[in-house]
Amino acid sequence: MENKRILEIIRILLQQRNYITIREIAELLNVSNKTIRNDLALAEHYLAEYHLSFRKKTGTGIRIEGTESGKLSLLESVSQKILLPGGFSPTARKIYIGLRLIACTENCRIYELASELFVSRATIHKDITALSERFKDCQIRIVRKNNNGIFLEGKERHLRDLMFDLMTEDRGYSEFLRIVQDPSCSCIGAFPFEALDYTDRDICRFVRLVIESGGLYVNRLPFNALITVLLRVFISLIRILDDHPIRLSADFMSELANEPLYPEARLLTQALEQEYQMTFSEEELCYLQTHLLALQNKHLAPDSEKTAARKLTDELLAEWERLLNLPFTKDQVLREALTAHLAPAITRIRHGIPLENPMMDTIRAHYSNTFEIVKKSLHTLKQSDLGQMDEDEAGYLAIHLAAALDRAKKPLKTVLVCHGGGGASALLLQKLSTQIPEITVIAQESFLTIQHADLSQAELIISTLELNLSTDIPVLQVNVLMYDHDIRRLKEIAQAYYKKKNTPAVSGNVKELPQ
Repeated sequence: MENKRILEIIRILLQQRNYITIREIAELLNVSNKTIRNDLALAEHYLAEYHLSFRKKTGTGIRIEGTESGKLSLLESVSQKILLPGGFSPTARKIYIGLRLIACTENCRIYELASELFVSRATIHKDITALSERFKDCQIRIVRKNNNGIFLEGKERHLRDLMFDLMTEDRGYSEFLRIVQDPSCSCIGAFPFEALDYTDRDICRFVRLVIESGGLYVNRLPFNALITVLLRVFISLIRILDDHPIRLSADFMSELANEPLYPEARLLTQALEQEYQMTFSEEELCYLQTHLLALQNKHLAPDSEKTAARKLTDELLAEWERLLNLPFTKDQVLREALTAHLAPAITRIRHGIPLENPMMDTIRAHYSNTFEIVKKSLHTLKQSDLGQMDEDEAGYLAIHLAAALDRAKKPLKTVLVCHGGGGASALLLQKLSTQIPEITVIAQESFLTIQHADLSQAELIISTLELNLSTDIPVLQVNVLMYDHDIRRLKEIAQAYYKKKNTPAVSGNVKELPQ
């Protein structure tokens, strides 16, 4: 896997006709002489691929020797792989800094970050101060050492969780998705996650290895779950290669011994061990198993969590029924959907595993009131596992509630009065049935029979004639042939009555549900 600084060193050397000292290279890249010496040792395999080598002369410096064609080919390759970060927004800049602090094998220095991001040191200081609060919420502390840079201090699992969150927010995440969707896609040696020393080729190779060796478990994963698994395994691989292993207690590992999905975790890692000449320890495998459990379906959930999921479902349905005055406790479709979602959600909550919800922007935009109702119910049930749910998890519950509300909606019971004869009545009924689903015609009456008809069940009357009835039921007059503008007008009016009928009375501050 390729290191951007090494590529920069090679490019600097290729652009020199004479010797250059290690001190001069270190000054150009704002790192220590020792760092350059270490990187030069790692860079030799790059040169060997082009039949080039380093020539060092004591007291003079270092240069690259070999054929001009080899140098030109290597320079072209290196130039394509190096994409200097540019145009960072303040948010993107903080994400970059966060990932660099996690991934850096040596303490980061303010001037290095300022140089990489083309901003002032004062800006980097402000960004780090802003990040401190977020890191604190993740139980991670930024440590500053005079003349020795800055680094992060916290449990490895918290660092990995933070890395996962930052990578999903990084602008390179979309490129990661593209590679997963099409592992055979073209790669140019660019760095999707600019703060990490892994090119698109590295990521593509990793994705291909996991997908090809993951077996039935990987093949059956929904796309969002597949992305989560790949990213979690990728982060574990990075951290192991950088000598940052996970640490789990003996009690926790003993508890996991009775859980499923350990063989699946083992299978996911075997090809990686061979490819990268490294080992996933038992602790690493159990850690990965935990994340697979967090994405499991209800059939694989342990009995204890199935029981807990059923209990929490009962509590949630009762609370929604109280808030919305709708019989959710009798909705078996909703009950089964919630139980299936809550079983792995309990695993995630208990082990502090975040789950990204890619629908959050849509949920906030189109189901904002439903989302607020879910959050209100979770606050009421805060003493249970549900009370620890984050907004991404709550967003999934909002989708289940929205589906239940949609199922609970009932069309307006409508009486149709048409004076145009059998053919005209049939045509009008057909248009109403196919183009205005908000209504259902429960009876057809004539101009005379409507005067004495039983309207106790009716919620709307649609007529092709002007009627004079003693009733509070809304009466809408339409053209017997129902032209397009009649349909649009009628649909708009019917939707307003439909919304009023299907908006339940809400206890509390939430006044209206989205349609």
